[in-house]
Amino acid sequence: MLNLDTAKTQAVADQTRQAFAALDTALVDAAHLTTAFLSAAQGSGLTASESQRIIQRIHESASKIIEGRSDMIRATALLTRCLEHSQMEVTAVGCPLGMDAPAQDDAPRHLTLVA
Repeated sequence: MLNLDTAKTQAVADQTRQAFAALDTALVDAAHLTTAFLSAAQGSGLTASESQRIIQRIHESASKIIEGRSDMIRATALLTRCLEHSQMEVTAVGCPLGMDAPAQDDAPRHLTLVA
């Protein structure tokens, strides 16, 4: 059985939520970049070939963000598994896998294991 510190475990959960928010923000920014570039490219004189290369690179960058988000889902599932094998009662600490934001009424919620 793992002996996890409650405060440190909550800090990990908080950082995990922040990491997902940062990944989502990066993905939104990539989408905005795509639309901004397409708008700027219209009538700019860029050839179809040049603009295609740029759009492709932006798309590849966004795909890597999505891939990284998928990796974070797997990492979060492993963190959840650690909680299940600890002395801590299995209630939500704000895990982003299937959990809402922390309840305002401090009502316990059960974790969902995703592997």
